[in-house]
Amino acid sequence: MLKTIRFKSEYRDHIQILLIILFVAILLNCWRRGEEEEVVARVDNSVLTHKNMKSRMSWEGLREDQESEFVEKWVDRELLYREAKRLGLDKAEELQWELELVEKEYVIQKLLERIYAKKIQITEEEILSYYEQNQDLFRVDEEEVKILHLLTKEREEAREALKEIQAGKDFSDVAREHSIGLFHDQGGQMGYIKREDVIPEIGRIAFYLTPGSVSSIIKSNHGYHIIKVIKKRSKGEIKDLSEVRDEILQRLRVIKERSAYYDLLFQLQNEAKVFVAIPPKEETIESDSLSNRITQEYNKENTKE
Repeated sequence: MLKTIRFKSEYRDHIQILLIILFVAILLNCWRRGEEEEVVARVDNSVLTHKNMKSRMSWEGLREDQESEFVEKWVDRELLYREAKRLGLDKAEELQWELELVEKEYVIQKLLERIYAKKIQITEEEILSYYEQNQDLFRVDEEEVKILHLLTKEREEAREALKEIQAGKDFSDVAREHSIGLFHDQGGQMGYIKREDVIPEIGRIAFYLTPGSVSSIIKSNHGYHIIKVIKKRSKGEIKDLSEVRDEILQRLRVIKERSAYYDLLFQLQNEAKVFVAIPPKEETIESDSLSNRITQEYNKENTKE
């Protein structure tokens, strides 16, 4: 009997704990739902909820600290939209054309993105092959020099920086510590430059020094400069693959996207019944003409590839 009573007491305790947990969960859910459904702005019967605001801001790529700006624009847009509706501008035939066009362009873009993601893959072998077969595209058109650059406001600081470099400290580390130039975060790395890319004071020294050399202090209207020449290349030399890899990747992507685009058009044209009438001529053009156009483009793109 005592065991039965004890069991019932423990059972009631468990039930009470479960009810408390369930109650707290319901409260939290209601709180979250209330936050999502919280109205942050209203224009007559049009409302902007907290959830909608967050979703739209995320879609538009806005930051959290831009909430007030977003809400202000939403209110302005609603006010203007209501006035336009009052004047009957939402009934214009051109609007329907525009909406139809926007819808079609949007879903077509999504379709192409899906097709490209599924079909387009670019390998390192393809990049290398394109580089080797199209080297004329990557020739240097005039003499260039690759330099590191350090700029200070005061001559004394430039002297201190130069002493550190001459003592064996890495130029890039010194540039990060002392330079006030645009490239100090990159250790002064400016990449390849042409004479016209820099001020004359820098250009004259950069193209005079030999690779590996560090300049003395160079004075200009901008302050005090120190440069180190890393490498030089003459007109007609081929740029390194590492420099043009991204460019090649983009070129190959364009070629493959165009090919996939015309592949898809060719397939869809063969599956559909297409009729084209071109005013003001009386004759009509059956699907053969469209087929010929697509086939020509298809062959052209695949020949390029």
